[in-house]
Amino acid sequence: MKFKVGDLVQLSAAGKKSNQNEHALGGWGIIYFIGESYADYPIHCEWTNPHRARRNRINFKPYELKFFKKSS
Repeated sequence: MKFKVGDLVQLSAAGKKSNQNEHALGGWGIIYFIGESYADYPIHCEWTNPHRARRNRINFKPYELKFFKKSS
């Protein structure tokens, strides 16, 4: 798997298209656990969204994430 614990990530194009990820749009996360590859949502993130006051723990599929890239 290309990700490891501690990586800073954001939603990929595929992740942004998914209706179930609306609460994560515009935010970023830190991976704190990676489960088995056969799990439905193996990547566990502590997610921060600038539009929400608190952090959320959210699980993702690998294709829903990409490495964080600061916008210019």
